[in-house]
Amino acid sequence: MRRFTLLLPVLVLAAASVALAATAGSSKLTSFKYCSDPTFPPMESKTTSGKPVGFDVDMAAAVAKHFGGKSTFVQTAFPGLLPALSAKKCDVVISGIFVTPDRTKQFPAVPYMRTHRALLVKAGDPKHITGPNALEGMQVAVQAGTKYEEYLKQLKKKIDFTLRSYPGDTDAVAQLLIGRADAVLTQDTSGAYQMKQHPGKIEIGYLFPASDAFGIYYRKSDADVGAQFKSAVLALKRNGTVRALAVKHRIPVTDVK
Repeated sequence: MRRFTLLLPVLVLAAASVALAATAGSSKLTSFKYCSDPTFPPMESKTTSGKPVGFDVDMAAAVAKHFGGKSTFVQTAFPGLLPALSAKKCDVVISGIFVTPDRTKQFPAVPYMRTHRALLVKAGDPKHITGPNALEGMQVAVQAGTKYEEYLKQLKKKIDFTLRSYPGDTDAVAQLLIGRADAVLTQDTSGAYQMKQHPGKIEIGYLFPASDAFGIYYRKSDADVGAQFKSAVLALKRNGTVRALAVKHRIPVTDVK
């Protein structure tokens, strides 16, 4: 009897340790929070009433539904997206953000869309901006904290132009519309959206041949979360959900294959 009594606490402790380890090792999500900067339509923006809308918003909701939960939008300025993820203010970042080697050194990503950078100009291209080298002497607007801005800063070392950065992509495009900028470096998705919003006023003057990928970023410590999102994106592409969202937001369906 005494032997059994001595063994019982040991067995209970061992069982508790196993349960704790299982809980600690599990990061499976049903509902999740995602950081996003709503200044990049049609990927993400806000209505006049403050409601987040866009392809990424709808995709986050579709992924959460696939998980059996719901998604929560966490508004974050673009330069602070990955720092917010690191600080655990959100579970993932879904915000029309490129998958790049410098970012994935710290945060892995699940690609979900291919896309091309574009130089947006005034309709008719009066300044004849047909490529990056044609920006010589021009006024160029861009969203701050982006790879677009980083690229243009490097380009300025080779050719001379005036570069001005703004908080959001829509802010940069506004400078083109009012004549304070000759070109905006953005994405084909944004360019197509802005052209529809301002018919006959702007156009894509140059489409870069190389493609980029938008990705969902997560923390390295949450490898199982990354696996969940990878599986969910694949499932939503296979069942046609992602394609339907692309059509809804006027994004080429070839970008989401």
